[in-house]
This record gives sequence, structure tokens and C-alpha cells, in this order.
Amino acid sequence: MEENRETFFARIQPLLAPSDLLDIELAYTLAKYAHRWQVRLETDAAGRPRRYFEHLRRVALILIDEMKVVDPTLIIAALNHDGIEDTRDLTPELLEHCFGTEVTRIVKGLSKVPKEGYIGRLMMSDWKTLLVKACDRLDNLRSLDRPEISAAFRRKQLDETQRDYLQIFDRLVGLVPPDLERGVRQLRDGIKSLLQELDQGTAVP
Repeated sequence: MEENRETFFARIQPLLAPSDLLDIELAYTLAKYAHRWQVRLETDAAGRPRRYFEHLRRVALILIDEMKVVDPTLIIAALNHDGIEDTRDLTPELLEHCFGTEVTRIVKGLSKVPKEGYIGRLMMSDWKTLLVKACDRLDNLRSLDRPEISAAFRRKQLDETQRDYLQIFDRLVGLVPPDLERGVRQLRDGIKSLLQELDQGTAVP
């Protein structure tokens, strides 16, 4: 099924207050606009580069569909998680004005600005920041086993995940509230399994 705005909001509309839905609609619109010129390395069925926004939406959908998390703060942060790092429009000041301190803190924690010390900062982040990062990394790994992705880029992503992120996701399991622990453990284990499959060349795209 091809995802769009209607399918996205159909999932959460019965579960959230109208004010929360309005905030998420704003986040969705801002993310789509701010990343409007960016594309991913993977292509669609017609061979065209996929819009970068599709990655942002998929990260939010991993939270909603797979983690069963419908916290507006986390959904908004997922939709805008690359905004500070990759756009000129989604500044910390704008995020603070639109969505408040917590969303801004999460997105800043996910931003490689500055790049130096990023992994150390991430390791010390709270569970909400790390959960969005885990969903982000899972989606990136799922995108690797495609013919248009170069072997060098795939290798870089796999090595980076193994070296830097698995230890962070292990820490995440011990930080989340009890009601999320099982799902987060499955998320962490799924990342490890996919990493192994990709490394052995057995993953199914």
C-alpha cells in the first residue's frame, strides 16, 4: 500500500485529541515542506529517487505501527528528526515556537550539529531521543538491500551501526518505561537480526 497523508492520519485520528492531531498535522506539513528538495538514495518502481520525506514518515510509522506508540511528542519528533541538521527552515527556534521544549530537545539530541562528539551526546540522551533514533536506524537499514545502493555505502552503514549504535540501543532497553520494554527489546533485536542478514547478504528487500 502506498502511504499518503490520509493513510497516515487514519491510524491515529481515533486515538488522539483534536489539538494533538492539529500539532501532528503541522509537523507533517512542515517536514514535507522543509525537505521538499531532498531525495533518498533508494528509488521507486519507476526508477525515480524517493522523496526524503518518505523516510521521515516511515520512521513515524515504525513508532505507530510497530512500537504501538501514539505519543504526539514522539510522532512530531520523528517527523522532524532531521530538520535541524538537514534544512534551513526547521530551526530550533521554530520548533520551540510550534511544538515546545520537549520536541525541540529531542530533535536537537538527534542532530549531528556539531558532528564532533555526536555519539557521546547521543549515548547520554533520554529514552525518547534514543527510541526515535532506533526507529530511524531501522528504516535506514531496511533501505540498504536495494540494487541502487552502492556496496560502499551499505558497508559504511553496517559498520556504523555495529560500532556506534548497538551499544546505544542496548542502553535504550534499560531506560524505557516498563510498558515499552518488551517492544523496545524486540526493536533492538530486530535491528541486530537485520544487521546480520545484511552483512551476510541474505536480507529480503
